[in-house]
Amino acid sequence: MDPLIVIGGGIAGVTCAKTFSIDRPNHRVILVSASAVVKTIANLKTLGRSIDMFDVIEQNANSLKSSNLQVLMNKKVIRLDSNGHRIQLDDGQWLKYSKLCICTGAKPRTIKVDDQDARQFIRYIRDTQTAKYFTKLLAGSRRIIVAGNGGIATEVVYAVENVEIIWAIRETTIGAVFFDAGAAKFFTEFLNDHGTTTKQETTGKPIKRARFGQIDIDDNLFKNEFGISLGPDWSQGLNLKGRESRKKVMIETKVEIVNVYRTIESIPDIISNKMDLDKNGPWNIYVELTNGKIFGCDMIIVAIGVTPNSDVFVDDKNYLSLQLATDKGILIDREMRTNLNDIYAAGDVCTVNWPQSSHWFQMRLWTQARQMGFYAAKCIQWHMNLINSDNPNLYFNFDVFAHVTQFFGFRTILLGLYDGQKMNTDDYKILCRVIPREVYIKVILKNGQMKGAILIGDNNLEETFEFLIYNQIDLTRFGDHLLDDHLDVEDFFD
Repeated sequence: MDPLIVIGGGIAGVTCAKTFSIDRPNHRVILVSASAVVKTIANLKTLGRSIDMFDVIEQNANSLKSSNLQVLMNKKVIRLDSNGHRIQLDDGQWLKYSKLCICTGAKPRTIKVDDQDARQFIRYIRDTQTAKYFTKLLAGSRRIIVAGNGGIATEVVYAVENVEIIWAIRETTIGAVFFDAGAAKFFTEFLNDHGTTTKQETTGKPIKRARFGQIDIDDNLFKNEFGISLGPDWSQGLNLKGRESRKKVMIETKVEIVNVYRTIESIPDIISNKMDLDKNGPWNIYVELTNGKIFGCDMIIVAIGVTPNSDVFVDDKNYLSLQLATDKGILIDREMRTNLNDIYAAGDVCTVNWPQSSHWFQMRLWTQARQMGFYAAKCIQWHMNLINSDNPNLYFNFDVFAHVTQFFGFRTILLGLYDGQKMNTDDYKILCRVIPREVYIKVILKNGQMKGAILIGDNNLEETFEFLIYNQIDLTRFGDHLLDDHLDVEDFFD
């Protein structure tokens, strides 16, 4: 039998390949990675039913090899022939498969830059290589501009030191991709803290969070392309210091980047007072925002989201194409199958095309990548009619949204419809409890039932709240006192 081939060395791909190879030691698996390093997980701990906490570890791809698992490093898939059950690599080699799982992740969205010379001062932090390049340019920077409002942008603003930061966001509050205005206000107090200032140092309490490990690998091992995405704690171990004596953060809200100029002379007179721009210059580049402001800076960090890395599977006119969603994700059914026979997809590259449960939605996160990779391996075994295969429904774990991460050094847990997703604002009630610089708790209630929650800091409520969301227990009896210190919610359903 031809092997199972998994494309992608990120969390989804590695999880799928390892799970299948361990479950089926007599079946061959080939993992194709565009990089010499892969992302894998360690120390997995599941709280409740679906709250996964784990370490994201970066390893040399060779470390995954086993008697039935072959790893092809620094190889890029350039063609898919679904009728022939084969893929072609960039070295011309064709590989036959029995089943194929595409886990090629996502690539960062870019900004348009007309001046080629200006591009050297623009960084897209998506993988280990780009993170290293960022630190090199940061070392000589006085001012940087961070564009984006998601996890990587937020971590950059928190982690860097000794530099002026202009944070350009499309929304009205920071971190809006993940949390609400209340949580944004909670975190705003930490904006000008040093990136090395931990929660333990500010509150005296230990921090518990996911760890991200990395190994030192020669840059020559990398292809000139975006590799596997970063995990949590990606900034640990990097020297994220500029050349100023202190850190200063200024936020520009409801803006996007319009243009980037290499020199002050290239800025049209009609839109700029060049004397103001040159006051603290010269700068490496000048950035024009949609609000009309222009800032000189030494570097731009762009983290404005990602696009599924699916182009290679749809652009070849000589072969059948995979069906894509409007966001360019490969459409998959409830058992991770695409529209083409024996081809599956998992992780950031895919878009779910099944009826979603009322308390779950897709986000391109490492937690969902792990869940999808594991589940895809189980589905593939079932569809191959292998002996002792379990019905994949036993492993379906997409009923309640759950994500564990960190922001500004605080463990942050997002559960269910934590920001009122799928609901009208007048349909639900919000309860909050805040201890400045220590804890932020928010719950979403509808008809007396918990629909979602945000838990920031150490509060030990995650399993209880997940239980309440899963079981839709009537909490009317608590009224507005659900989050009061003297109430122990667990006592009501022992």
